[in-house]
Amino acid sequence: MPRLVSAALAAGLALVLALVLARPGLADTAGAASFKSEYTLSAFGLRIASTEFDTTIGDDRYEITGSLRTRGIARLLSTTDGTLTATGRLTAGQVTPVRFEARYTDGGKAKRTVIDFEGDRVADTVNDPVVRKTDDWIDMPAAQLVGAFDPAAAILVPARSLREVCRRTLRVYDGAMRADLKLGYLRTIPFSAKGYNGDAVTCRARLEPVAGYSPTKKDLIYIRDNGDIEISFAPVGRTGLFAPVRVKLRAQPATVLITATRFEQLAP
Repeated sequence: MPRLVSAALAAGLALVLALVLARPGLADTAGAASFKSEYTLSAFGLRIASTEFDTTIGDDRYEITGSLRTRGIARLLSTTDGTLTATGRLTAGQVTPVRFEARYTDGGKAKRTVIDFEGDRVADTVNDPVVRKTDDWIDMPAAQLVGAFDPAAAILVPARSLREVCRRTLRVYDGAMRADLKLGYLRTIPFSAKGYNGDAVTCRARLEPVAGYSPTKKDLIYIRDNGDIEISFAPVGRTGLFAPVRVKLRAQPATVLITATRFEQLAP
């Protein structure tokens, strides 16, 4: 069960946030707009964690703050809480990350990851404590950090339609691993949560680790070879952006579900 909690929380941080940075033009936001989203993480039919995010989208910038907390029986077995902040620019129809910082405790141990960007590349990464590398570790070529995005930056998805959201590959960097998440259209579904009632598009996702990982890490290899990942997206107000409302990840030993219970634009 502790391994399941850790896997679920990793999924919450990496998959709830890990979407795509695309190139289509953004709609005019006519000033800053604020949004509130809340999610539950469950496995074996039990709620094991909750997350919430506050997002501000302006004409040329974005800012995201979020938190994650274990819940219920999971808290008795593995206490994992965390916060994150992410900032970036919105220019010429592109999302450009500037800084990402995650602070969390895992089993009482404090951890921190900071990623800084310059233009379209990762300029600096700090992990405290440092990432432990195994003998078979696949090192990170500098070229793989060009055009990569932190998990939180990818929460903003410019697209002209629901189906267009799935026509892309996510180049994600979490501070240690670079991975591609290849999306493809699966279905369009009705979805409702506090603040939203309408359609969502579900993309099937395939994880392909690229660098910064151990090729013998069992959990990761299982998801690569056998994992069934689905991510559903819904429009964020009238911004021309999309964000996740549901994630399903089949991992060992159970399927993890991440579902939005609130997806709401706040009054100015």
